[in-house]
Amino acid sequence: MLKPDAEITQKITSVVKRKYKNVAESLTNQFRYPTGKEGLQGLGYPEELIEVLPDDVAKWYCGVGNPLSLSPIESGENVLDLGCGAGVDSILAAKLVEPLGSVVGVDLSEEMIERALRNKELAEASNVTFQTVDDTELPFEDGQFDVVTTNAMLNLVVDKVRMIQEVFRVLKKGGRFHIADQILVGEAMSQEQAVESWFK
Repeated sequence: MLKPDAEITQKITSVVKRKYKNVAESLTNQFRYPTGKEGLQGLGYPEELIEVLPDDVAKWYCGVGNPLSLSPIESGENVLDLGCGAGVDSILAAKLVEPLGSVVGVDLSEEMIERALRNKELAEASNVTFQTVDDTELPFEDGQFDVVTTNAMLNLVVDKVRMIQEVFRVLKKGGRFHIADQILVGEAMSQEQAVESWFK
């Protein structure tokens, strides 16, 4: 597979950042699927887990599936949440791995990370950290995490091959990669159509 064109990558990243700057201010009319507490319930998050979230945190949930359900996340594990957005999945994972485990949430949007940090304080989740990562190069050591999770992030990444290589680099041997994402149903676009679709 060819490495994506640098100029196109930069343009698409700018579009994604602009979109999620707006999302960090309000989820209203941003997505076609349920968000907030309704989204968590509709996607099968356990009610006892939803209940640990303050309402002012749960309302910021935005995802297309429940990646935390794909294998048990155990107390004491270290978890990386790629494309953490407002941090709801990260905070829920932090509740699952406490008291000795930890979670790192990363996102390319500074505004979403700011929102995640506010949600962390509201949820009193001391074992989760958030940071901006503006590249497919993850700033973590090899084999650092037991679980890498992502909820509707890979579809936004231009160089998916590089991103997945980085995921497997930072996973421990025998670690788990939890993916919830959107897929294309129907005829695949040409590369030109795919690029054009980002800039409509």
